[in-house]
Amino acid sequence: MSSDKLYRWAQVAALCGVSIEDIEDLQITPQASVRCHVGREHSISRPQIVVSEWINENYLIWTLCAGLTESGLDQDWTSRFNIHYRSQWVHIQKIVQYTQGVQRFLLDIRPPPMLMAVFAHGDGPVSHSQAIMSTPASTRPSGGLLKLLRKVYHGGMSLTDAFVVVLYEADVTGVAPESPPYSALGLPDPHAVPLLNLPPPYEPIPESGLAGLPERYLTPPPPYRGTSPAPPDWDP
Repeated sequence: MSSDKLYRWAQVAALCGVSIEDIEDLQITPQASVRCHVGREHSISRPQIVVSEWINENYLIWTLCAGLTESGLDQDWTSRFNIHYRSQWVHIQKIVQYTQGVQRFLLDIRPPPMLMAVFAHGDGPVSHSQAIMSTPASTRPSGGLLKLLRKVYHGGMSLTDAFVVVLYEADVTGVAPESPPYSALGLPDPHAVPLLNLPPPYEPIPESGLAGLPERYLTPPPPYRGTSPAPPDWDP
C-alpha cells in the first residue's frame, strides 16, 4: 500500500474514531452483496433490497430508503421520497460514481430521510440486531457500520442469509433510565429551587371593608399648630 493510500485510510479511521486496524472490513474488495428485507416501522410489506456498497452510515440508509421507494410497495413512502428526496439521492449517486477507491469513504454524505436503520439477523433461536445511525458530517464514531460489517464478514452469514431491516425516523434505541428521586434515598434534592419566606401578595380591600374608616378630607388638612418652638430662621 502506498504512503498516500495509507494516509487516506488513516483519515477514514480517524473519521470512524478507531484505529486503522479496525477498518480492515472497509478495505475488502469487492464488497459483500447482502440481501435485506426493508420496511418502515409498522409496515407489513418488506421488499428485498441488495446492498453492495458499504461507504458510510448515511449512504447505507440512503440506499435502503431509495430501494424501498423503487419497490413501490409502500406507496406513501414512494410518493414522499420522490417529491422531497429524489433530487438529493440522484446528486449523491453522481458524487459516489465519480469518486473511486479510498476517497469514497471520505465523502461527506448528507443526512438521509430516515435517522436509523435496525438490522436484525436470526441465528437459530437467537436474533441479533445492530442499529445504524445517521451521522453528522466529518464524524462517525458511533454510527454502527463497522460492527455491522463485522457481522457480515465474520459472523457466519451465508450467501442465502438476509437481514430484516426496519427504518425509523427517530432514535428508538432507548434512553438512560431515570435515577430514583432523592426523597426516596432520604437525600435533599440539589436541583430543587429553595422556597423563599416571602410575605403574602397584596390583595385589594373590598369596598365593604372600608365602611369603618374615617372619611377622607376633600381638601388638604389645616397646617400644624403645635407648641414646639420653630427654627430661628423660619418665617411663616
